[in-house]
Amino acid sequence: MLRLFLLYLIAFALGLFCFTATKLIVMVFVAIFYGGGFGWDAGDTKFLIVNGMLMGVLFSALATVAWKRNR
Repeated sequence: MLRLFLLYLIAFALGLFCFTATKLIVMVFVAIFYGGGFGWDAGDTKFLIVNGMLMGVLFSALATVAWKRNR
């Protein structure tokens, strides 16, 4: 059961990391190709937290299904 809990933590961290990396890469490309000047605001942080947590829930559901199948 501890392994499943650790898998949940990894799933949430992976979800947050995926959205953060995507957002940062897009901001870098926009800054390089369009001159950018875009700042980081509270809306960006909210976007990352909400969507990262939703992806973490999805990953956790998939991890639970895989864990149940192996049991």
